[in-house]
Amino acid sequence: MQVHSFRPVFFPRPAVLTLGNFDGMHLGHQALARRVAEEAHRLGGVSTLVTFHPHPQNVLGAHPEPQITPLAMRLSLLGPLGLDRAVVIGFSRDMARLTPAEFIEEYLLKRFPLVKLIVGYDFAFGAGRQGTHFRLEELGRRHGFEVEVFPEVRVEGEVVKSTAIRKLLEACRFHEAARLLGRPFSLAAPVARGDGRGSQLGFPTLNQPLEEPLPLQKGVYVTTVRLAGQTYPAVSNYGRRPTVGGHQLVMESHLLDFDRKVYGAMAEVTPHTMLRSEQAFPSLQALAQQIDQDRLQARAWHQAQSR
Repeated sequence: MQVHSFRPVFFPRPAVLTLGNFDGMHLGHQALARRVAEEAHRLGGVSTLVTFHPHPQNVLGAHPEPQITPLAMRLSLLGPLGLDRAVVIGFSRDMARLTPAEFIEEYLLKRFPLVKLIVGYDFAFGAGRQGTHFRLEELGRRHGFEVEVFPEVRVEGEVVKSTAIRKLLEACRFHEAARLLGRPFSLAAPVARGDGRGSQLGFPTLNQPLEEPLPLQKGVYVTTVRLAGQTYPAVSNYGRRPTVGGHQLVMESHLLDFDRKVYGAMAEVTPHTMLRSEQAFPSLQALAQQIDQDRLQARAWHQAQSR
C-alpha cells in the first residue's frame, strides 16, 4: 500500500474512495476498508483511503480528544486490508470552513477521477457538518460519481464505534475494547533516550514520549512490550512523572527480564490491567520502593497468566 501526504498532484487512475478519521481502525473501519478494496477491484479502480491529521476535534475543540491509534500506527494497520493507497490531508480551521461542495471539488475531484465514494453510516463533514449522505448523493449526481453508505458493524449486538472504545479504555476494560478493535489495544512508538533516572533507581526503562494523549488513565499498568520480534513481560507508567517534575506525556516501561539499551527501536506496549494511579512521591527513595512493589505485582500477574 502506498501512503501519500496530500499535495497538488492529480492521481490519474479511477478511484474508489473512502473518507474519514478512522481513529482506532476498529472492526467497523476494517470492514469499510475491505469493502472499498472489493469495489475497486470490481470496477477496475484504485482503492483509496483519505484521512486527516491532526484529528479535526483536536483542531476545533477546546480540549484535545485522546486518540486510540496514532497516525503512523493507523496507517500501518491498513496494509493487510487490501487497500492500494492512503492519502493524509492536513486538517486546519480554514478547511473546516469549507462547504461540502467546496471540499469535494477542491480536495477530491481536482485530485482523483472519482468513480465511487463509500462512507460510513454516521459520516458527516464540512462546515456545520452539512455534508450528510443526502448532500453527498446530490454532489455525486452533479459530478458523476456513485455514493454508497456502509452500514454499522455490530459485535454481539453492540455497535462498533470509536467513542465506545475510548470509554472502555478509560475504564481499563481492555478485553472488551479488544473485542471491538479486533485486536488488543496497544501503543507503538520509538524508544527515546531518557534522563537515566530509572537506571539510577535500579529500574531501567524504555521511554516513549507522546505527542498526543492516550485514552488511558494516568497510572501504572501491567503490560507486555514487543520489541524486535520478541514479547517481554513489563510494568509501565503512563503520565507525566510528577515526582521528578515531568511535564511531557510519556509511556515509561520497565521490562522484567531485559536490560539492553534500544534507543530508536520501535516498541509496542500492550496494557493488560491497571495497578494504581499516577502519584507524586515525597522522595526518590519512596518512588523506588513503590516501583519495586509495582514490579513484584506485575511479575505475579504474568506468572499467573502463564500457568
